[in-house]
Amino acid sequence: MKYKTYLVTVLWGTLLSLTLPGAAQNNLQHQKDSLRQVIEHSEGIDKLRSYNRLYYLYMSEIADDRKMDTLLTVFDQAEAEAIRQGNTKMQGMVYGNLIISHINRNEYEQIIQKAPAYLDFYIKHEQWRLYYQIHMQLITAYNLKGDYTHAAEEAQLMFDRAKERKDKAGMATALYATAITYNVQDRWKEEEGCFRECIRLLWEVSGYDNILTQAYAFLCSSLRAQAQYDEILKLVPEYRKAIARFEKAAGREQPEAWGNLYVALMNTYIDTKDYDKAGEYLAKLDGIVNNNISKYELARARALIFQSRGNYSKALAAIDSAAVEVPESDFDLSATRKIKMEILARMGRIDDAFQLFDEIIATNDSLKNVEVNARFDELRTRYEVEKHIAEKERNFHYFLFALGICLVLTLLLAGVFYYNRVIAIKNRKLYERIKEQDRLADELAELERARRSEASAETSGSEPDETVETVGADAPGSEQKNLVMRLQEYLLSHDNLLDAEVNRDDIISALGTNKNTLTDAVKAVTGKSPMEYMRILKVEEARKQMDAHPELTIEAVAFSCGFNIPSTFYRMFRKQYGISPAEYRKMARAQEK
Repeated sequence: MKYKTYLVTVLWGTLLSLTLPGAAQNNLQHQKDSLRQVIEHSEGIDKLRSYNRLYYLYMSEIADDRKMDTLLTVFDQAEAEAIRQGNTKMQGMVYGNLIISHINRNEYEQIIQKAPAYLDFYIKHEQWRLYYQIHMQLITAYNLKGDYTHAAEEAQLMFDRAKERKDKAGMATALYATAITYNVQDRWKEEEGCFRECIRLLWEVSGYDNILTQAYAFLCSSLRAQAQYDEILKLVPEYRKAIARFEKAAGREQPEAWGNLYVALMNTYIDTKDYDKAGEYLAKLDGIVNNNISKYELARARALIFQSRGNYSKALAAIDSAAVEVPESDFDLSATRKIKMEILARMGRIDDAFQLFDEIIATNDSLKNVEVNARFDELRTRYEVEKHIAEKERNFHYFLFALGICLVLTLLLAGVFYYNRVIAIKNRKLYERIKEQDRLADELAELERARRSEASAETSGSEPDETVETVGADAPGSEQKNLVMRLQEYLLSHDNLLDAEVNRDDIISALGTNKNTLTDAVKAVTGKSPMEYMRILKVEEARKQMDAHPELTIEAVAFSCGFNIPSTFYRMFRKQYGISPAEYRKMARAQEK
């Protein structure tokens, strides 16, 4: 079932709220005149309803250009009155029927021009049912123009808006429109997927049973195009349930819905050569009153069924009837001629069959370029649609990639910030601890000087007390402590500590001791070897110079304290204090501020 041949059923089926009640042609003008009288003498909702009935009457005559001009005038008047009364519901009805009038006159440019503003109106006033119906008509206009790119874009926009509102009916309608766009491009697999999802959603909502049954009809058509006949037969039970639900909701029979099901089954059995069952459904179709089933399709089926039974005269009459009803397509006419040629051949009318064969060849020659060009147009359009979709997907992937990079950079910056903060807190605590140690060292040095002064005063004011002297001499480590103190005084005097050339022998000679005694004393008091103790004093002296001379670079301080290699000074400073010289100076400057 191609979309264009099924257009009228789709349009009017999806807009039941906008349909026109039947009116007898002979009293049509009388009804118009009566309604104009009512409009002239009424106010409020009665006036708007009269306008509504009036433009319905003119909608049945829109094939006449003059009547269409009058209809447009009535629409303008009805719109103005609805705006004056502030009745947005009736205003929305005017816009919807105006779009339907244009689409039934094949005025697609008018629809494309007017529909976007009407859709904005429906969104603003939350008239979502009309929004979905009219948006589908905009997509229809693009499809019938062959502009499948814009049709796909509008269908996607329609779906996104419905999804944002979590409106399953709207999402299903958008999928229906998308599937139709695939249908007109013969993209059967994509069409099948959209209709299946559309059907799934429509079973979960109410009020859209007409679209549900039409979706089943199109799905059967798509499956037939893919020769998936078993799948069609599997659909039948739920298809019947959908029609039953439609009839229950509408309160009346739905012959068109049953007709579409019977057509699907009839064609399925014809394609699978089960002509007896095909005949059963053809009989059901003949029994449907006032159906909109294609007479061409029925005549063609009848011809094939008669042919299968060997009743060639009836088959020939049926195919001739089909040729009269053939759609305005030379391709369908050619297919009809092929069936007739086969019937003639089986009847033994070889000359007539060959004559028809020549007509088919001539027609095919004239159609070849048209068909090829149509194929190229279809391929080009499909390429443009898929290119557009690919570009959207690529841009979306670029966006995700850029977003990922930004997130990674943000996390890295946050990590760096956190790390620097932790380091800054740690360095501040280390700096405060160093300064506290300096303060305690100064206090101990002051106490030591005071003790020595008292001891010196006592010694000068009395005779030496041998007992005290003996106890002092015998105190554990006292001589070692004195030796270490003398070593410290020696190193810190006359820049001996800063002299890179000073060696152990010079120190031993200056202190009047020997190597083993000095080593034992330093080890007992500090737990270090003399050389390690000297390096500790050097680093400490360098730190004090950094405090006293902030104008000097760290490297200059290192050289002045006897470190020939700055990296050695950096390593020993961090080992001794847990902080680098640069971080120490930075904290010192921060404390000054």
